[in-house]
Amino acid sequence: MKKIGLFALGLLLASSAFAQGKKDDFSSFMEEELANFDKFIDDANRDFINFMRDPWKELEAEKPVVKRVKPEPVKPVVYDEETAPKDDKPVCLTIEEILDMTTEEGRQKPVVKVNDVEDITFDEPTVIVKKKKKPTVIVVEEKPKDKPVVEPERKPAVEPEPEVTPKPETKPEQRPVVEPERKPVVEVEPVAPEKKPVQPVVEPEPEPEVTPAPTPAPKPDKPAARPAKQGPLYAGGAGRIKISYGAQTYYLPADLRGKCRLNSLKENDIADAYEAMFGTEYKALLKDCKQIATEMDLNDWGVFTLLKTVADAFCAGENESVVMQQFLLNEMGYKAKMARKADENKMLLFVATDCQIYGHPYMQQSNLTYYNINGIQPCAFYMCPKDAPSAKNSLKMRLQVVPGFDGKSTNTLRTAQSISKPIGISVPNALIDFYKTYPHCDYSVYATAPVNEQVAKSLLGQLKLSIQGKSEADAANILINFVQTGFEYATDDEQFGYEKPFFVEELFYYPYCDCEDRSILFSYLVRNLLGLDVVLLDYPDHIATAVRFNENVGGDYLMVGGQKYTVCDPTYIGANIGMTMPTYKNVAAKVLKY
Repeated sequence: MKKIGLFALGLLLASSAFAQGKKDDFSSFMEEELANFDKFIDDANRDFINFMRDPWKELEAEKPVVKRVKPEPVKPVVYDEETAPKDDKPVCLTIEEILDMTTEEGRQKPVVKVNDVEDITFDEPTVIVKKKKKPTVIVVEEKPKDKPVVEPERKPAVEPEPEVTPKPETKPEQRPVVEPERKPVVEVEPVAPEKKPVQPVVEPEPEPEVTPAPTPAPKPDKPAARPAKQGPLYAGGAGRIKISYGAQTYYLPADLRGKCRLNSLKENDIADAYEAMFGTEYKALLKDCKQIATEMDLNDWGVFTLLKTVADAFCAGENESVVMQQFLLNEMGYKAKMARKADENKMLLFVATDCQIYGHPYMQQSNLTYYNINGIQPCAFYMCPKDAPSAKNSLKMRLQVVPGFDGKSTNTLRTAQSISKPIGISVPNALIDFYKTYPHCDYSVYATAPVNEQVAKSLLGQLKLSIQGKSEADAANILINFVQTGFEYATDDEQFGYEKPFFVEELFYYPYCDCEDRSILFSYLVRNLLGLDVVLLDYPDHIATAVRFNENVGGDYLMVGGQKYTVCDPTYIGANIGMTMPTYKNVAAKVLKY
């Protein structure tokens, strides 16, 4: 028995040793593969540095693309009911082209010419409606043409099949049927009499929301969590450099500090500086930068501004900073290329982006567009034609998440004719500072950007009270009047000296805004408060919007993809939805879909 026990123990030890041997073999294999990969990258970087020592190619940047062909209206147009034509009939506006930004930036669809559109324009928008009661109520008031559209909606909504048959026969019998409409509001109670108490119940809901409106500052909660963060990135220590970014303080590894030195801007000297940076423990710095980007929810442009902050802090001069910026951006996977200006002892930085950037010189290479982010004038320059081995991706300029900056906020109040109480909003200053760094991008960047959580909660919560229980048309008129009369108008040239489209939060920070800013804000409000689709109308010197209502709304309109969109102009002061500025009734606009 003792021998059996010893034999079993021997087998167990042998098995354990075998498993350990397998594990050690796998670990050794992985270490060897990682070492081989690092060697491959190192070899590729050495090849890149050697290539950098060859004479750089002479190129010339293209002139910046300017968004505006003509200046914007110096003053907004004010609607005057007394002088407005009384017999002004709705007009179907002409479309120059439709740019569908939902698939690929700037991809164009064929030009759509729409003339002499018939009344059937009201039918299809109604079919698409999946929203509550309003579509049904309005459709009842329409001509027999719209009745068939009501039938498919009512079937899923209420499901009483006996009522579906009478519908097509007479209009008068349809109107009493409006009561089933309220059933979806109750959602469980099929009895009509019980719906009446449901409407008063709607009013208690807003009242609790009035309280958070003036208190848009749960932001202080975030700073409270900061002290819990520990480690050298937050506490500092030997061999670390202090930087400030996004109203926060960080301590980054100092391995790269002073390593990028340029004796001249000749190819060999730049390559020597690059090689010196590769010889440091720079990966610890990149790891910390990635951690900051993750905790702040930075998009690619945020990473770019973070790395620029780091390079400026680690380098003695602007030229050295540009060289380090390319190094850091490339090692983070971004396509960035430095260049030496031909007629000046100055380094330039070109960065590939995924959308159009206005007002900055650019060059095109390998089907990519690189922009001189810090320049505004085109010039000749010299550039190494080879890409760094780690540079794979263009900078994505759109925001998927609003960066989580803390710090102080600026409080503003906006009053308007259509709302009974001023709208109070608190905007984080660090977020505004971040938006200041943004170059002038395609409108898609601003139109699709999410809004800071506290700003959104406060803004939407307060405006929701003003439109509670209103029809789509009445609610849209309240919202458009808020945008028209709640903000002072001034062109970007007057306010900044250059063109600067706003993100939504910026309208509540700066004293003035212009037509595209108002259109971006109105689009955001309509989508989030009414759940309706909006397109931008891009004229040569003006921006307006058009909304696809579920109800039969009158006024000027256009047809996009077989759907009727009613014109809504947030800069036509005092005008209701459906009213086009007289100047633009006969001007074709580009339709921007997002």
